[in-house]
Parts: sequence; C-alpha cells; structure tokens
Amino acid sequence: MGQTATEKILSRVMGRPVKAGETLYPKPDMVTVHDWYVVNFDRALQDMGVTQLYDPEHVLISTDHEPVATSPASAERQKNVREIVRKYGIKQFFDVGRGGLGHIFPMERGIVHPGMFVLAYDTHVTNYGAIGALGFALVTEISEVLALGSVWIQVPETLRVNLKGSLKPGMTIRDISQRMIVDMGEDLLDYSVVEYGGPALSSVDFGGRNTLCNNPLEMGAKSALVEVDDYARAWLAERGTSTEHAAYSDPDATFKGVYDYDLGLMEPQVAAPPRPDNVVGVTSVEGVAINHAFIGSCANGLIGDLRDAARVLRGRKVHPSVRLFVTPATQEVALQADREGLIGQFMDAGAVMTAPGCGPCAGGRIAPMAPGEVSINTGTRNDPGRLGTTKGDVYLASPLTVAASAVAGHIADPRRYL
Repeated sequence: MGQTATEKILSRVMGRPVKAGETLYPKPDMVTVHDWYVVNFDRALQDMGVTQLYDPEHVLISTDHEPVATSPASAERQKNVREIVRKYGIKQFFDVGRGGLGHIFPMERGIVHPGMFVLAYDTHVTNYGAIGALGFALVTEISEVLALGSVWIQVPETLRVNLKGSLKPGMTIRDISQRMIVDMGEDLLDYSVVEYGGPALSSVDFGGRNTLCNNPLEMGAKSALVEVDDYARAWLAERGTSTEHAAYSDPDATFKGVYDYDLGLMEPQVAAPPRPDNVVGVTSVEGVAINHAFIGSCANGLIGDLRDAARVLRGRKVHPSVRLFVTPATQEVALQADREGLIGQFMDAGAVMTAPGCGPCAGGRIAPMAPGEVSINTGTRNDPGRLGTTKGDVYLASPLTVAASAVAGHIADPRRYL
C-alpha cells in the first residue's frame, strides 16, 4: 500500500513507515514562535523548572505580529523577547526589519524547504505547504516541544484536490480558496491535510499557493501541502533551496477523498461576517458601505497580491470615507513592490503603508476598526473582535475586490474596475 506525502514526511522524521491514524512523538525539523508568545513560553518553561531548550539551533523566532511597538508596553515586550532569545541561545531570531511575516520569509530565504516537518505556535504555519513542507500548529503545547523536543500527534488523513481549468477575468486564487473550503465542508476538513495538485497547479504562483494552504485552517484542517512541481522547483532553485526531501503521494496511496476542482468560478467571492465559511458571491453584498480596508496578511500579502491591488488603484483614489492599509508580508516583498513602483501607486491613491508583517490581521493592534465600522480585507478571519472591536462587521475578499471596494466606498465587484 502506497503512502501520502504527509505519511512520507512523517516517516522520514520517525525513521520508519507510518500511516494515517497512528499516534507519534516526532521530533520537528524546526519550531517557530512569533513575538506575542515568546514571553509566555518563557514563563511556562520557568514554571516547569526548565532552564535550557531541547534544541535551540532549530528554533525560529520572528517579530511579525507587532513589528512597530505601539505603546510603552509593546516596546517592553520587544525588549523582553530580545533578552529571552539571548538567554536560550536562539540564533534564528528575526527582529523588526529583518524578515517580516514568519509564515513566509523562511521560505523566501531557504530556511524552510520541501519535505520539512515544522511545529509552531501559530495556526498559519501551514503556509509552508506552499513549497511542500508540512506545518502543524500546537498553540500552547509548543512550550513542551521547546522543553522536551516533541509532543504527541496523530497522523492525519489526506484530502487530495486536483485543480483544473483557469481563472476568469477579475478572479483570483483567494476567490477559489474561499469557495473551496465551503464546498468541501467542515466535517470533511476536520484534522485532515489538504494536498493540492492537478493540471491547473502550474498556473498558480507562490502567493496563490500560500493562499491555498492558508484558508483550509479556518475550517478545521490540520495542514495543507502543494505538490512540488516544475514551477516550485524553479522558484526554489532561484533561492538555492534543496528539493532533496520533497515528498510525493504514491499513485496507490489511500486518501480520505479525491476531488477535482475547477478554477473557472464565474463570480468573485466574499466571506461575510461572522465566519470565514459564510461565503457568497460579491453581487450579494455589493453596495455595503465600508470604512476600513486592508490588503496583506499571510493569506494575501505577497507581491502578486500587491500587483493585483495596484491594477485597480492605478489612476484612482481611495474613497474619502475609507482608510486603506497595505501591508507587504515580508521585507523581500516590500523591496520588490518599491522597485516596481507599487508603493508609490498605493500612496498616491491615498493608502497607508505599514511595516512588513501581519498588519491589522494580527488582532487590531495596528490600524484597528472603531465600533460600528465595516471592514473589507484580505485577512484570515472575520470573527467579531478580529480587528480590535466586537462591534463591527468584517468581510474577507481578494485583493482585487478589496481595492475596488476601497475606491468605491462600498463593497464592489472588481470586474467593473479592470
């Protein structure tokens, strides 16, 4: 019986064959933690009497949730993080201005490569699946991993998704991904790895692959993987990243389900409040007045996303009643956007640029909403309180739809602006 890519990655880690449903104590190739949890894990380790990490050489810390300290308390937390990093001898520390969003820049820099197994504090570590790495989120259990080197997991089943067809004008992979998780459903996605392949995969760029691996988590998936194809190999080769351990599912692997999914949706999709799975066609919510808009996050902060937004904003202005924030995911993305003149276009249109990282999606510390306001953005979630207040509505959409809405002053169909 063949194995899925997930089973093969975990088999390599364990040094023996494993199968779905089996309980393991795997040692990860890397552990990642973001700035908002470092002080917490240090406190937890102190409570356990732990004075050194199990394997500090394979721990990565990124300052991405609040790269710009917004208060004296924030500045103190950043100072504490730096002290904790020194105390434990953590070498892979990417402070303010050194990397950006920790779910993305490690792939750009060749720190994460295909076939790796990563455990993380934050749920969106699954973005590493964009290059065929397997990321599992553990939340508070990450303290035990830092102290002991492992924690138990169950090998997930895999849902195979074969992409076919092509995108229609005005459509993006964000539209497809939002619709897809609804079509697949929460019961099916629960604790599964979504594995993408198929003939249309070659048309999906690095940013789109991040989006595909990001959205299923909001419906209970354990992780996501994109098959390492010719596009990925070329992208990785530019960065000197090895594909030696890339894992591919066998033809006779056992899947929880196999689905052919057509990219040819006819209408841009919007997730209406209060959940990411409350997805409707844009025409169903067109005209809803907005006050706040945001383009960025680990779901849509890559260079292709910024190019899409710039296409709509070129020669136009942000509506007087709207605040539009644009957050490049990483330093590399920000530099590329500057080289292409995109940052100038955003600022000329009236948008506000924020430091590379999570941006407003991190919980409203940066550019929050006021009570009673409405936001449309490319963030990961739209539950009440996501942008700082529980008394406001949040809609999720593609960069094209968000940019069009920011110009219109209400939720708008981007096809009218292209």
